[in-house]
Amino acid sequence: MIEDLDGPRTAQQELFYDLEDASAVIGWSVVELTALAAGGLSGDAVALRKVCALLTAQQQRLEAYANEVKAQRINRSEALG
Repeated sequence: MIEDLDGPRTAQQELFYDLEDASAVIGWSVVELTALAAGGLSGDAVALRKVCALLTAQQQRLEAYANEVKAQRINRSEALG
């Protein structure tokens, strides 16, 4: 068990929450980068939109992994570190 501010968590729960947190950070980044690129046609704006597309794809993968962890299709038996 892992002691956390919210109480003990299993390694499985820690993995799920880590994946959800990473997905949320990526989602926030996409929102911020999209705002920076909004309406721009410069090379930088185009590059930012491409980065956003790649980040969105990774966010969807992390969300899918988190759902698999929650459904017990991916299992971590012990905590890292």
